[in-house]
Amino acid sequence: MGSDSLQLATATIRDLAAPRFIGALPEAGAESGEWIRSLRAAGVRQSGPALVLALDGLRRADCSPSRRFSVLRLLKRPVLKTCAGLPKPWTMPLTPGSAASAADPVQRGVTVEQRLYWLMFQNLNQALRQFDRCYLVQDEQQGRRRDWATHNLFRFFGRQIRYAALWGRPLPENAWRDLHDLYVYLLVRRMTQGTRHGHPGSGQDDTDIDNEYKQLLLFGLAAQRSAAGVRSESVMAGLEEWARETVLEDPQGMYGDVGLYVVEVAEDRPPRQLSGPLGADFRGWVLVPPAAFIVQLERSARDDDARGVIHPARAVDIRQESGW
Repeated sequence: MGSDSLQLATATIRDLAAPRFIGALPEAGAESGEWIRSLRAAGVRQSGPALVLALDGLRRADCSPSRRFSVLRLLKRPVLKTCAGLPKPWTMPLTPGSAASAADPVQRGVTVEQRLYWLMFQNLNQALRQFDRCYLVQDEQQGRRRDWATHNLFRFFGRQIRYAALWGRPLPENAWRDLHDLYVYLLVRRMTQGTRHGHPGSGQDDTDIDNEYKQLLLFGLAAQRSAAGVRSESVMAGLEEWARETVLEDPQGMYGDVGLYVVEVAEDRPPRQLSGPLGADFRGWVLVPPAAFIVQLERSARDDDARGVIHPARAVDIRQESGW
């Protein structure tokens, strides 16, 4: 790319990444729509960095939680469409030991797609906690807004870990710790505030935070045990039901037991199987997945051995939301 073209592209990104409507939502609907249309016309190679800068600016902005939610609702679909169109690291074949590929210098950086998923999670997390501080008692409309944020927090974290597993990329630092912290926060608020949010069946639009969290834990466990498992349609299709059968147990009474799957809430890591006995200093939960899930992982692990290197082109596509 010549210097003139590079300067033009940089100027375009800089202009797109400074959406004036952020400070004026929800009144400036026409201006915000114009900015979104300019993103679409720019193409993913420019809209990606533009959205990164816009989301990073929103994260640092001093605005109300309602306005923050409005901007995030507006940006969600362009983010998903941009991520769907961004190039994937096809040149990095995945193997059953794909974690080792993260040590390659080429693979150490966080891609634009990963950055977008991470920024959406961080902004939603910030908006949710700010919203809870401002509205200690929430009416039905506010409850729906909060539930939208909760639902999308789990969804965008899921996109982060699926991308990392499918393409052999490292997660952003503290990603798993942020998820554990989110779940603990939601649990504590549910118990102390007496809110109905997070209870299965308590409302038509309520997000089941327990099931959402356990699905992510099971996926994290599958990604460690089997490269084929995270590409298996049978594994992905069964996660929701397996999560309903999964139990997070208090570790008391299990100290000294061996072979346990544990969730260490203060650590930046997915669930893992202990190689030794559970110590009395452990802080977290014991994860008890259903036997059918473990059987499926073992079957997928045997597939790994049979197939050897698995090219990313054979991966199960992450479902993308259609349309702008």
